[in-house]
Amino acid sequence: MTSKRIACAVIAAVALAAAGSARAETGNIAGIFNEGNAAFWAGDYAKAASSYARLEALGASSAELAYNRATAEARLGNLGRAIQYYERVLRREPGHEDAVHNLSIIREFLARRASEAGRNADLAPATTAWRALLDRFSPRSAAFAFLLFHLALFTALVARRFLRVDGVRLTLGVAIGVLSLLTTATAAVAIGKWRQETREPEAVVVRTGTVDVVEGPGSAVKRFALDEGSRVSILERREGFVKIRDDSGRDGWAPSADLGEI
Repeated sequence: MTSKRIACAVIAAVALAAAGSARAETGNIAGIFNEGNAAFWAGDYAKAASSYARLEALGASSAELAYNRATAEARLGNLGRAIQYYERVLRREPGHEDAVHNLSIIREFLARRASEAGRNADLAPATTAWRALLDRFSPRSAAFAFLLFHLALFTALVARRFLRVDGVRLTLGVAIGVLSLLTTATAAVAIGKWRQETREPEAVVVRTGTVDVVEGPGSAVKRFALDEGSRVSILERREGFVKIRDDSGRDGWAPSADLGEI
């Protein structure tokens, strides 16, 4: 057998092995997901949450998986962790009614519990008009909207260049103005979602009760405390700590283990 045939045979064997491995991994992921769902409906929420966590470790990610994990954590009483995953659902499917509803109930409960303990905790994240607009889009839908309007704008510009009918050119001129605004707006939203996902990711306090925010990694100087379920922005990571900023603009360092990234 020539060296060329040997090389082809090796490539074919590697390709078949990779395909078999991919099928096995897909089957394994489906099996673990079904196992988690079965445990959930049987009332074994700890096993369900563990199965969903295993799926994440394998690289699985979806709104359905995040929702199931959130609900299992909520049933276990891990309310900060439940908020983390419900927020993750909304990143993938903005406006998901069940996630929005469950988030509202959990946040109200945690705020009431903090009030009974003598703390004033408003866990509803501060929302500006710009943030409200960003929250209506997932990264994928923002990018798709920008590409759609950009393509429509390009098409209108080309059509106006070659068409000679005055009435049609006037209509296209108006359409170009509108499409320019929409393209600019969706570009801003797409950039905003990119920054939200990559430059300043957000996290939720998952530690039961409160977490102390200190001046630096390992510092004993407390700056303020955050209640379970509070949403914060991550600014920096160092030595098992993360630098965070809350909705009030306060910043400091907290143990990374006490936070769950959205």
